[in-house]
Amino acid sequence: MGKQKKRWLKIFGFIIIVLGIGFAIAHYVVKSKIENALTSKLPETVKLTYGDLGVSLLQGKITLSKVKMTNFGKTIPEPNLEMTLEQLIIDGFGYWSFLVNKAIFIEAVILNSPKVTYHHNPNISKEAYKVSNKQSFNTSIEVKQLLLNQGFIKVLNSETDSLKLQMEEVDISLNDIVYNNNTKKNRIPFDHGTYQVRFQKFFGQMSDYENLRISEAALTQESIALRDLTLRTKYSKETLSKIIPYERDHFNLQVDSLVVKQPNLSVVKDTIWKFESPKVAFHNPVFKVYRDKLVTDDERIKPLYSKMLRELKFQLDLERVLIHEADISYSEKVKADKKAGTVTFKAFNADIQKVSNTYKSPTKTVLNIETRFMSHAPLNAVWSFDVNNQEDLFEFQAEIDLLQARYLNSFTEPNLNVRLEGELDKTYFTISGTDDASSIDFKVKYQDFDVVALQDNGQEKNKFLSDVINIFVSKNSRSKQSSFKEATKDNIERHKTQSVFNFIWISARAGLLKTMTID
Repeated sequence: MGKQKKRWLKIFGFIIIVLGIGFAIAHYVVKSKIENALTSKLPETVKLTYGDLGVSLLQGKITLSKVKMTNFGKTIPEPNLEMTLEQLIIDGFGYWSFLVNKAIFIEAVILNSPKVTYHHNPNISKEAYKVSNKQSFNTSIEVKQLLLNQGFIKVLNSETDSLKLQMEEVDISLNDIVYNNNTKKNRIPFDHGTYQVRFQKFFGQMSDYENLRISEAALTQESIALRDLTLRTKYSKETLSKIIPYERDHFNLQVDSLVVKQPNLSVVKDTIWKFESPKVAFHNPVFKVYRDKLVTDDERIKPLYSKMLRELKFQLDLERVLIHEADISYSEKVKADKKAGTVTFKAFNADIQKVSNTYKSPTKTVLNIETRFMSHAPLNAVWSFDVNNQEDLFEFQAEIDLLQARYLNSFTEPNLNVRLEGELDKTYFTISGTDDASSIDFKVKYQDFDVVALQDNGQEKNKFLSDVINIFVSKNSRSKQSSFKEATKDNIERHKTQSVFNFIWISARAGLLKTMTID
């Protein structure tokens, strides 16, 4: 019995030794193949270096440390992408799935402290970046979890080396990633489950004139939350006026927070992008707009909002957009020797329904607005239009409570050389229009109204001109029949090279002038 036991122990020991040697050989072979693939199987445009390679066959785990990858452009022999990684971990590789089904299954892919710099070449067409199905990977891939920790991303213009985009502290968690023959045909070539994305200190160059900054962002399938967002012109007002070929707004938008509920980006009809959300909310935006009217006019046609939505190159479906407690000011410089005139909207709140180009008639986009015009006068407005109406028919109804005329002087004095006095106790108007023209029904109650024309210096009263003007302007609205004056003005022609708000303004102005002018 003792000899038998020894014999079995020897056999068992031999098996262990053989397995150990076999495992060591397998480990060596696998590691060698990985090292060979990393040095010789990569595309010619890719250069990869790393500090250490760790392989665990039992865990199906590969670890690369101190990784540096450089991709060289095909058209320009200079690096267009550089990436460094403290550590790359591929964990839970499924041998059985690979050997039997020729499919890749991985429990987790982890990228620790990646730093990515991309050099964007504006001369390369978008078509050059597209990958055809013939070039795509044919093996099915499933990754249960992709983790990117503490990333840094930077995009530079390869011609000027200027910064186009940057974000810091990037954390990404993407679950249940699937790539196969079915998904690779889609515009987004893979499916995925839940996700979480966080980043800080975002910078983006939106155009040659404006930059976007976001202090902090969090994205999940439940919501997008952006904190401390700013979109502003990167030049001073004076500098912008010197470098633009024609009129352009100088603006500064600051938003405490922007929240998008249940965002969904998808592809319809295989090629068309669609973005939808039941609710988008802007909290405490401050929006300052300045326009220098001394710059050459921009003669391009400005479409109404219905046409802008209708002609978007993607589908948009926002059920509701809310603006909470905004502060808006618009300044316009008309005369070189005068400061810009300013119009303000304080405590601006808006509930906008159906910001969309996907619904069918007779559903309409409706804007419900409450604000304080010129910092004090309560203003309520309802603006509606049907995005499917080819004539861009719209209706704009407004009601303004007590408006002290002197508050308008911050705009009328520098721009029109006119000072207003008196009160507009109550104002109602309805504008109905198309892309070509509008009509307005105007009703106003006012008293002690006076128009004071100013001398060229903008300070002293031009008595003669003031007297002439006030011959045609009624001082109050009271008559035997009513305390209100009413008027209708038709065929107010739209200046199509001017903005949507200019059309609202000239329509309201036409109604006001006809109402207050003595018959």
